[in-house]
Amino acid sequence: MEFQEEVEAISNISMMLLQKLEPEPEYVKRYIEEVCKRIQKEGLIHFQDNKPWVKTFEGDKYTLKIAFIHARRGEHITGADLVFELKNKKVVFIQSKKVSPNGRIYFNRLQLQKLMELEWQIYSFLFYSTAYFHEWIEIVHYLFHELRNKYDLLFLNPCLLFLLSFYPFRAAFYHLIMVQNRIDERIFHVSEICFSLAGKKSVHQNEFLNQGLKLDEFQKMFWECKIGGPDIGEKRKRNILYLYSMHTNRLIIWLNVEEK
Repeated sequence: MEFQEEVEAISNISMMLLQKLEPEPEYVKRYIEEVCKRIQKEGLIHFQDNKPWVKTFEGDKYTLKIAFIHARRGEHITGADLVFELKNKKVVFIQSKKVSPNGRIYFNRLQLQKLMELEWQIYSFLFYSTAYFHEWIEIVHYLFHELRNKYDLLFLNPCLLFLLSFYPFRAAFYHLIMVQNRIDERIFHVSEICFSLAGKKSVHQNEFLNQGLKLDEFQKMFWECKIGGPDIGEKRKRNILYLYSMHTNRLIIWLNVEEK
């Protein structure tokens, strides 16, 4: 996908997620696309350290702050990713991909790896939220006792590694735009993409057609807090996003939503 195509795709997702709070948030989509055209033409806007947010919108039910992060200023931007944050609750990372004319979807394995690392870095701060901590403890406690009933030497069982690394969150996703008689847009977790690729750089769209989450299903699950990673502090999140942008040379469009 061309840069502006990616921007249009993720601005559509932004608008779709915001429709839970406001029926017609088209102004957000227009703003994002206009700024990205300027960035592509003139380079990244220079931010002041004390003003990290480029724009703030005040809605009836929410306050929306928008930031644009690109660590390698002056270099060609390779694409755009979306970070959509419901403040103090959930955050998701989304990258869009469109099927090529030959029916295959091509992935950059470095970007896939860095998206997975983003998710794990968010998980590493899980203990900042006691609510998520207790949810994780309950799941591990249940699995621990189930396995103890089957294995006498639990601590020699490799399944213990699974318990220690298991987190009930999904934060990094791919938005796939496929075509079969009509456009079919679905959202998949990065682990599902990684499994389907199985070491390859591309996969035929037939692997994903009629599967994954539809956009309205993704919206519903996000606002019900059934998907997404736990939100962490702004400073830590900004550092993580900056490092991701430095590795991938991608522009990050960050939307911070705070409900009133």
